[in-house]
Amino acid sequence: MCYGWAVQMDLKEDVVSLTDFARNTKKHAEELALGGRARILTQNGKASVVVLSLDAFEKLARDAEDYRMDLRLRGALESYAKGERGDMAKTVMDRLRKRAKKRRNAR
Repeated sequence: MCYGWAVQMDLKEDVVSLTDFARNTKKHAEELALGGRARILTQNGKASVVVLSLDAFEKLARDAEDYRMDLRLRGALESYAKGERGDMAKTVMDRLRKRAKKRRNAR
């Protein structure tokens, strides 16, 4: 899995003022949905907010979760290679049940 990012920016199109974005929200939203690139919004001449299309955000979130899980797997494999075998299945299942119960009770 490759996690390298090649971010391409077109300063004329991708960086706009917050005021322009507010005045032309529909136009910008349509362009974001089509292009997949982010908009960087400026306030008083400084970058302050990044806006993404839903598809771009979901891809970014999936990629971040994949990367997080990859790091966890690497850590587990390294621990296993060192002879660490982790917790017993019963201990892990008990811990998961307690978390699930806590989440249900929090609702």
